[in-house]
Amino acid sequence: MRSDMQIVTIDFETYYDKEFSLSKMQTDEYIMDSRYQTIMVCVRSNGVSKVFAGSEETIKAKLQSYCDWSQVGIRCHNTLFDGFILSYRYGIKPKRWLDTLAQARMVYPYLPSHSLANVAKYMGLEDKGTAVHNMLGKRLEDMTTQELTDYAEYCRQDTLLCEQIGERLDEFTPELEARLIDMTIRMFTEPTLVGDEAAIKILYDEEVARKEGLMALANLDKADLMSNNKFAERLKLHGVVPPTKVSPKTGKEAFAFAKTDKAFVDLQEHDNLDVAALVSARLGAKTTIAETRALRFLDMARRGPLPVYLNFWGAKTTGRYSGGNKVNWQNLPARGVSAGLRKALRAPEGHVVLVGDSSNIELRTVMALAGQHDVVEKLGRGVDMYCDFASKLFEREITKADKPERFLGKTAMLGLQYGAGAERFQEMVRQAASNVAGIEPISLSRAQAIVALYREVHYEVVDFWNYCQKVVLPDIANGCSLIPVDRNGWFITQNQGFGRPGEPGVVYHDLKYDADEWTYQMGRQRVRIYGPKVVENLCQHAAMKIVMWQTARINHLHPVRLSVHDEAVCVPRIEHAVAARLHMEESLRMTPQWCRGFIPVDCETEIGPSYGDAK
Repeated sequence: MRSDMQIVTIDFETYYDKEFSLSKMQTDEYIMDSRYQTIMVCVRSNGVSKVFAGSEETIKAKLQSYCDWSQVGIRCHNTLFDGFILSYRYGIKPKRWLDTLAQARMVYPYLPSHSLANVAKYMGLEDKGTAVHNMLGKRLEDMTTQELTDYAEYCRQDTLLCEQIGERLDEFTPELEARLIDMTIRMFTEPTLVGDEAAIKILYDEEVARKEGLMALANLDKADLMSNNKFAERLKLHGVVPPTKVSPKTGKEAFAFAKTDKAFVDLQEHDNLDVAALVSARLGAKTTIAETRALRFLDMARRGPLPVYLNFWGAKTTGRYSGGNKVNWQNLPARGVSAGLRKALRAPEGHVVLVGDSSNIELRTVMALAGQHDVVEKLGRGVDMYCDFASKLFEREITKADKPERFLGKTAMLGLQYGAGAERFQEMVRQAASNVAGIEPISLSRAQAIVALYREVHYEVVDFWNYCQKVVLPDIANGCSLIPVDRNGWFITQNQGFGRPGEPGVVYHDLKYDADEWTYQMGRQRVRIYGPKVVENLCQHAAMKIVMWQTARINHLHPVRLSVHDEAVCVPRIEHAVAARLHMEESLRMTPQWCRGFIPVDCETEIGPSYGDAK
């Protein structure tokens, strides 16, 4: 990371009570609330710490006179919080935002917590102070001189620890990642997209009415909800196979209908909104996820432009973004309430929404890294691989007009590349059949035939699974370095995982082989890992590296205001839209040097008045 810029480390201490706190509110909601108060702020640069306290006007004046903020970098631990305070409350926008929380997630993904205290402890730094523990419900004017003195010392120590952590993590933060962290923070601190309040309110009201109507229509009562057998039958009526588990008490298969059963809880996000509502009712939820999402976006829209909160390196294994702040921007389903919500996310007056998608980047990466050269060649020529595989399935030419057949080809190409078996594939199709018109479930024997054909045709992918199981995992466990993962030298095993040389990568911390399986430590759990899963991790990580490189290139000329999986979203002025689109397409058709000419890429772009229209 560049070192030619003055870095100012900052830490805010703010008022909170039992009802007014970040645990109960969104970050931007908390900071914009009338109850908000800055107790004090510590700024540290060139080895000197200064604490500012007093009225908002006093703190603002001291901060604005401290330095020329447009020429410095600001470092915090969780800069999404401190950065929003600086931007919204004090009008401060630095040359670059830095974030030790984001850096720690990237460098030490396996830690159970990335709090300042835990990261400092892991690095062997001094313990974090505890003076703040008795400040619940106390405003600045309520504090004694001694409490203010203790609080100031606590704030100074936090700033010192953040500085020390940052200086160490900077060594492991390439310039590209530093630029991406800055971009991510600006999505939140410099929001541009606006919410159409009226449209979101209609969506919210429709979801409430739909849920109430469903409950009335189904004549659901507590007995229906709590009876496992009756509830299972309800799910089956909607084409959903009830999730099951092995009971720890009996050792027998049982329905997985508890709030701790992930497969069941995840059904709250089912594309079939009736299924989502049924599961929410079973879990005792007062609202569905779709209803809650619409209400939160409505509240955000009423406050002003929509701050986009994304966790950099939020997906601990692959490094992808994750959602946060009680709104998951990475999960806005294309159907139901959320589909309407996408169209309610609009460009401000005089602007348009520009969306660019790195087309099939994960599929392209899988085939390239596996050495499946026939598919890579077809992708390079622009062949629709979903139609191509569907043509093999149905033994006739399939075009985009053959939507059910192409859909089955698409589901196979995307669903089978990481080792899924016949039963899992059958379930993928069954779930799709309940949500997409014209799609029918398939038999187990048909699923078995499709899986067999996929593996026969894509034999290099299957070989790649086996290579990762038999070679890569043992190499990582044995501490070998410079072992080619893709057999072409682009990724190497390093630091208990793999990645690009000198760059953060995928980490399998404390990888061990026991009882015929490989496991590694992630947070407080041991996670099973195996060949096809390694391929999935590798390819998702590599695809992420490509997309992020492209996104950074786009952002250099046209600020990226939202990133969703393989998409980059800009909000240019109308008169700049054509130029922005051309630059975006140019960027999305390029790759980093390490995979140039090796992984063929392509893109799609669209312009519209809203995210949904451009999507």
